[in-house]
Amino acid sequence: MHRSATANENIVYEYFRRIKNKDVDGVLNLFADDAIIYEPFSNIEGGLRGKRAIKPFLDVALMANDGLQHKIEFVKGQNSSINNKKVNQIIALVTFERGETVRGRYTFVLRSVQEQYRDRDRDNRIQTLHIEFIK
Repeated sequence: MHRSATANENIVYEYFRRIKNKDVDGVLNLFADDAIIYEPFSNIEGGLRGKRAIKPFLDVALMANDGLQHKIEFVKGQNSSINNKKVNQIIALVTFERGETVRGRYTFVLRSVQEQYRDRDRDNRIQTLHIEFIK
C-alpha cells in the first residue's frame, strides 16, 4: 500500500502489484463476482462478464506483464454519474516498459458506497475495468 494514496488508488496499486507477483487468485479477488472487463484483445462484445470469464484474461495478462516495468499516474477529478447514480471511478495512466514503451488507460469503476454496504464483506471491489492503449 502507498501511504499517501487514496483508498481507490490503493486498489489500483494492489491490482498491478498482484499482476506483477503473478497472483491470479489475488487479482481475481479484487473484482466483484459480476464484474466486467472491457479489453482490446478478445473482441468480445459486452466485455468479459463475471469472474469465470475474467480469469482466463488475467492468466494471459500475468504472462504478458512478466518482466515489464510500469509507472502509474492518476487522472484527478474523475468521479462521474451514470443514470443519475454517482460512480466511484479512478483512471490510471500506466506506462509499461521493456525496451519499448506502451501506455494504457485503465478506468476502474468501483462498487459505490450504497452497493458496498449491501455486501457481506464490505470491501470495495472492482465492478468494471476498461482497458485501452493510447499513444
